[in-house]
Amino acid sequence: MPFPMPLTLLPACIFFANATLYVTLYSRLPEVSNAQGVSPSALGLALLAQTIGTLMGFPLATPVIDRFGARRVAGATMFAALILLPAAATGIIAPGLWGIAIPLWFYGFAMAIMEVAKNLIAARIEERSGKNVISKSHGFWSAGLFVGALLGGWAAGNGMTTGEELLWLGAAFLPLALLLLARAGDPEPMGPAPDSGPRFSKPDAFVVALLILVAGFSITEGVIYDWSMFYLREELALDATFAAKTYAAFTIGMFVARMVGDDLRKRLSTDRLIRLMAVVVLLGIAITVFGPEFSLGLLYVGFVLIGSGVALAAPVATSLAMRHPTRSATKTMASYSLISLLALFAVPPLMGTVVETHGAVWAILSASPLLAFVALFAPRVVARMRDT
Repeated sequence: MPFPMPLTLLPACIFFANATLYVTLYSRLPEVSNAQGVSPSALGLALLAQTIGTLMGFPLATPVIDRFGARRVAGATMFAALILLPAAATGIIAPGLWGIAIPLWFYGFAMAIMEVAKNLIAARIEERSGKNVISKSHGFWSAGLFVGALLGGWAAGNGMTTGEELLWLGAAFLPLALLLLARAGDPEPMGPAPDSGPRFSKPDAFVVALLILVAGFSITEGVIYDWSMFYLREELALDATFAAKTYAAFTIGMFVARMVGDDLRKRLSTDRLIRLMAVVVLLGIAITVFGPEFSLGLLYVGFVLIGSGVALAAPVATSLAMRHPTRSATKTMASYSLISLLALFAVPPLMGTVVETHGAVWAILSASPLLAFVALFAPRVVARMRDT
């Protein structure tokens, strides 16, 4: 029987570990790319392999979680990440492009299932307790990004390779993976789960409306993960420590916004909150792109604003997705997670050629039209969801 623990402790640990491992690889992609002789366009293809794995993993999320429980599934997929990320960083499987792409495909497959499992754990705790914990759980994802970015800068400055750093982190997070695997059962379902029908339901109008609201935020977040280090280190020629601190500013903005996000969800209507988020991200992008002409210190401001603006997209959308009027929680979360992670992980890797030919700054600007649309029309989209 599971032992009592603070409401947010279990999902917080999962989100924190998952983010720390993820950002350790992605914040050091320039080093991984140079060490394995992979160009930015080829690296984009390798990153796209993760997206393909994600697409193939999502249809299995519902039956696997229903069969084994969200906690055990989260433990198994975290254990997989502990093996696959060092493999991608070192190219131990194969040289060059394939050495990054193959383990990232398996990592994407595992993370598709992890994405559903960890959000279900947080959402079920929220529903059972009557207290908002989703935003704070996502806040620990941001905390993991912050810690991972700073550790990556420190490790790079001290000559530690990305693979070595990931192995040390894997040893630190192994007890959490084993604990999750050992926990019996899973919180009770949030709603009735039909005995028949497809295990994986295609996105309907309600879920597509969610995608319209969050796509710009997800793409921007993904671009920061994939290409911001190329912008900071190669286009602006910043050293590893300064770049890591700038990246950390993004994660600080995310963390602070998510820590207060549950209160904001109570005080502001969904359409007003999303409109505010879009304006903040657009302002952050403008400062990030044009600020270095005046002072490099403005990069901190720009990255903080981008991080705080994108921070609540996932918690708000997750909370809405769990309120689908006709589908079970697991199916709704799987459908939403599929299309949201496509925006997060599929679009940014496709920008590898743009980065190689025109620069990473254009990748950072790419989602601005979508964000401007949300800033203008969020109330109409939310109203359409209510009608649906």
